Amino acid sequence: MIEVVFFGRGGMGAVTAAQLLARVATIEGKFGQAIPEFGAERRGAIVRAYLRIDDKPIEVHSAVTAGDYVVVLDGRIIAQTNVKAFGKPNAVYIVNSKEEAPWYIAIDATSIALKHGLVAAGWPLVNMIMASAFAAVSKAVTIEGIVKTIPEFVPARAAKANIEAAREAYEIVSKKLLASKA
Repeated sequence: MIEVVFFGRGGMGAVTAAQLLARVATIEGKFGQAIPEFGAERRGAIVRAYLRIDDKPIEVHSAVTAGDYVVVLDGRIIAQTNVKAFGKPNAVYIVNSKEEAPWYIAIDATSIALKHGLVAAGWPLVNMIMASAFAAVSKAVTIEGIVKTIPEFVPARAAKANIEAAREAYEIVSKKLLASKA
């Protein structure tokens, strides 16, 4: 079973990213489970969402305490929260950041979102971009599944831009992973 912890800010779509990936997993013949964590958060407060993907039915129905992957939708969160506390010993961290670090895979999802006009209420919408980055790293779901499913999760007017941004992110991260193996 693959377990994932998403960190975002209220209104960024971390919950939607987990839900999309769970849906893609089921479309692709696996089992997916997305669990939101809600409290008294307001827009901009740090929030978490959880995802499980497995080849067999998922028996657990609680929050992920330690993920195989930790996906951070706002890189500033790593200075405010110990995201490493939410990863297993060999966890892979994927962070929306312009800055590289040895302990995480960086992708500048904010720039990709801005390039494709993915902004709502002044916030870059990076959730589909980060979901695609996760797919590129984990291979738990395919980019084709994400592209096919995005229209279920975003307004029709934003589907094309989200699909283009998701494809771009997948390609960037895939190339980065190939380069790191060379």
